[in-house]
Amino acid sequence: MSGLPAYAPTATTSYTPADNPDVNSHQEFSKSSLFSTTIHKAVYESLCEIYSIATVLEMIENSYLKDYITDKEKYTSTVMRLINQYQMLVKSFGKTPTHKAVLSEILPGIEEDHSNILQLLQETFRLHVPLASERLTSGVPATIQQFHTVVESTSEHKGATSVAQASNSASASARLVAEATGSFITLMDALKLNYKTKAQLHPLLSDLVVSLNDLVSKDNDTTTPIDFPGKSKLVGWLIKLNNLEENQELAQEEIDQFLDELDGAYKGFFNSLE
Repeated sequence: MSGLPAYAPTATTSYTPADNPDVNSHQEFSKSSLFSTTIHKAVYESLCEIYSIATVLEMIENSYLKDYITDKEKYTSTVMRLINQYQMLVKSFGKTPTHKAVLSEILPGIEEDHSNILQLLQETFRLHVPLASERLTSGVPATIQQFHTVVESTSEHKGATSVAQASNSASASARLVAEATGSFITLMDALKLNYKTKAQLHPLLSDLVVSLNDLVSKDNDTTTPIDFPGKSKLVGWLIKLNNLEENQELAQEEIDQFLDELDGAYKGFFNSLE
């Protein structure tokens, strides 16, 4: 048996490693030695990210339920960002058949659409995050899930068929609100990351305006897009971006103004839901 390395401490017990030529008792493990391929490493790191998201979200949900978090706007934007990150990570498992195979090795029984990944993650790694699991599965923050009527009031419906239609309308409304909220957050993040060209900002603002126009209110069978303070300014910025040359950039003063008016519109949008 080879002697102890120079850095090994002096033994205070009678323990000695077994004399097995296939086992190196003094081998140091590095992060790279734990993964056989780069795909194994990528899948494990994505699972670690999901684990982190779930534990953080569980704490946020508990705090929200106990009224430790009273700022609904910040709660919504934070949870929406975590949900988006989670969904992107889950999609990454379907990049290639090899990614799927590695995930199946780690989490046997994973569904083709990864719909049971949170359940298996909790069972395999003894993770208890029921509130986070519910939130990530629903795909929307509690503030939006509690929002039952943007399209129309359920009290206006009578009969089983009408109640079902009202329920479908509420579900569709919650989805549209979630999409609009996500578009707001994405655009604000882009401006904070110093995006300043037409090619970078116009598609993001277009998605936001389209999402907002899809949200309508009904009054006597007449539908009108919801309105709120700051919405018209978004359309103005869309026109301004559309008129930019391909190589033209917004000045820093314009970016600051855009971000300020976007934040104001987001607050107005959020307040209009309450």
